[in-house]
Amino acid sequence: MAMNRKEKGEIAELKDSFEELGRHVGVLVEGLRSEIRIVAEQYGSIVRKLEEHDGRFEEIDRRFDKVDLRFDRLDLEFSAMKTGLFDTSHRVDDHETRIRRLEL
Repeated sequence: MAMNRKEKGEIAELKDSFEELGRHVGVLVEGLRSEIRIVAEQYGSIVRKLEEHDGRFEEIDRRFDKVDLRFDRLDLEFSAMKTGLFDTSHRVDDHETRIRRLEL
């Protein structure tokens, strides 16, 4: 079956429409690639910054661990001083009692 001019013209129009549609889709795809590239670069930048902050937080954690150890030592020293002061206070009270007895 042979095509007439009208059918050939319609096919040519469809072919042109498909080619134009293909160009539009190509432009859209390229735009999306560009947008995706930008998002990927920003994501990479965010990941690097988060890794830097993780390193800083780890350093801060180590420093806090050292401070905790120092406070634990101070707590032990104060407990020992409190015990020593309590013992000394009892001895002083005992001495005062003995001195009063001698004075009488």
